[in-house]
Amino acid sequence: MKKGLLVLFLLGIAFNAFCQTNSSVDITDDVYEFLLDAETKGLCKPLTNVRPYSEKYVLTVLNEILENVQNSESKNKDSEIAVINAYIKKYEHPAEGFSWNRLNYNISNNNEETPITFNIGASTQMLFSGGVYNDSSLNTLGYEAWGNLDFSGDLGKNTSYKTTGFLGLTSMPLKEMGEYTIGYWWYDLTSDPSQEVNNPRKIKKFKNFSVMPYSYKKHWDGSCYYLGKVDAEGLEGWPIVSSFVFGMTGEIRASLFDNKLDIIAARQDREWAGMDKGSSLVLNSNARPFFGVEASLKLFDFLRFSTLTGVLEFPNQEYMNQGAWYQLNDDRTKKDDWSDQKYNDGQSFQNAFSIAMLDVDYKNFHFDFGSTAIWPKRFELGYMFPLLDRVVYQNDIGDYDNLGLFGDISYTFPGYAKIWGSIYLEELNSVKAHFWEKTRCMYAYQAGTKVNIPWIPFTNVSFRYTKVEPFCYTHNAIRYQPWYFGNYIATSYTNNGQSLGYYLDPNSDEFLLRVESKPLADASFAFQFQLIRHGVDWGSEQVVGSNIYSELDPHGRDSMYKYFLHDGVYEWITAFALEASYNFSKFKVPVQLNASAGYYYNWFTKADGGANTNTDYHRYNSPEYQDVSGFVLSLGIRAFF
Repeated sequence: MKKGLLVLFLLGIAFNAFCQTNSSVDITDDVYEFLLDAETKGLCKPLTNVRPYSEKYVLTVLNEILENVQNSESKNKDSEIAVINAYIKKYEHPAEGFSWNRLNYNISNNNEETPITFNIGASTQMLFSGGVYNDSSLNTLGYEAWGNLDFSGDLGKNTSYKTTGFLGLTSMPLKEMGEYTIGYWWYDLTSDPSQEVNNPRKIKKFKNFSVMPYSYKKHWDGSCYYLGKVDAEGLEGWPIVSSFVFGMTGEIRASLFDNKLDIIAARQDREWAGMDKGSSLVLNSNARPFFGVEASLKLFDFLRFSTLTGVLEFPNQEYMNQGAWYQLNDDRTKKDDWSDQKYNDGQSFQNAFSIAMLDVDYKNFHFDFGSTAIWPKRFELGYMFPLLDRVVYQNDIGDYDNLGLFGDISYTFPGYAKIWGSIYLEELNSVKAHFWEKTRCMYAYQAGTKVNIPWIPFTNVSFRYTKVEPFCYTHNAIRYQPWYFGNYIATSYTNNGQSLGYYLDPNSDEFLLRVESKPLADASFAFQFQLIRHGVDWGSEQVVGSNIYSELDPHGRDSMYKYFLHDGVYEWITAFALEASYNFSKFKVPVQLNASAGYYYNWFTKADGGANTNTDYHRYNSPEYQDVSGFVLSLGIRAFF
């Protein structure tokens, strides 16, 4: 009898498995900044720390915010209500038939008990961005233009499905900066140690000067073909010239037990454990999407448990971190002989990812903690099981994987401000001795605040400081793995060539100040300042542990120390940016324009004693590490969104 009830329950989930009101809201949508601002103002209950949110959840929170604003004595009440209503209208279920604003056609069975709908929609986006610099060789222009085709629908009240295919044209030229040594022991194709030393593994470091530093997230995934070479042999690693690109995302999302349980199977962008948008140290919205199955259970109003297991994607064979594994001649033959050996990226990047997190919200206090695992794909049930901690479990099965711990704590002063602190621990050693100096201690941490500006509708100022220690998010490639005996598997904290965690490179820190304002339903504005300092990861004076593909040599690592800014050459990046957005929907034109103007200044310092020292530093300018300054202008266009 119990087995029969279980089968009926699972079938109920399956047949209830597609409801548009439960579809995820894309992580890039500006509604997330709005909701986080409203949370700081005390206009809604604490938001769940697992994003993306469903449309149903967003509408529920928006209506809560609307009610609180209507009952408030705010001098900006009318303006604030107009902004909220514009968002509510955007996420309401589309009417049956054709909608011009969304370029969408909706079919429904008009059954309130078991709603069945099917939607087909289209949209388009474009980005044009270029930089003009003191060194004219860096002047460059990049662009992206793509169209999206969506299929989505409902089958019952509880669940949704949605799949999006996109294709487009893009070009993002790159400037080669130099090479970076990632290790002598990675992909060791010989048993002779002397051969290892004579054959270090290197990648090429590239920069994108079409955009502001650390601001670009490519839209395409693994499919990029230069125009004129769209064939089986034409797959490229990066659109350094005009290229044809395409990709696909999709999800099935169910909300059960009066929205207490969300179950999602999706390939999509995510952000977990982020105290502000784009701030997460563990699973950041700037990371590349991957397919995963996740569940989030709200046990009580103050307690939530979330878990996710997914399959990570390997980088394009020619590029890692926008750097080439090997260089090609004009006739597209390989120059480097080692890259044409037995192992390639497809074999070496075969990882799964698991994460579990417990959230506690009590009054104005928030606390969360959890663990992560990067593990080569095998039938490892313990990492998938949500009620076993990954770090503890690894001690039971053998040290084959890359484990991490994370935690966040915040306090909100309703109507005024929010403060927080976050930490991510990749590997921890020597807790009592030289914790801040031991290279073996690999971690990232952040402190931040968001302050409400009450006299301007939905305006705030946020500041955060983030530090990513050397070798954080990196990991030694592992050989003699179960199921992969004899083959090297790269187990860095990366997906599709980019960090899963914070967007900074290892051995970096960042001071970020941002002002955001949405005074009108159709317009928003922002100002941002960044100071980023980073150990150089190219050239003759590169600082070890400063690249996402660095590897900490197991031999002698316990005697290695780190002295940020005082142990080599560091680049300093100062960036100012003004951003504006305007939506023309009120004129019956379904178009949104986004524009930004930025100033970029990059200079270098060098430790007086050179590499691996702990001495004072001075300004440094050489042919290899030259000062760069310039302006970047960007224009984005969205239609039928």
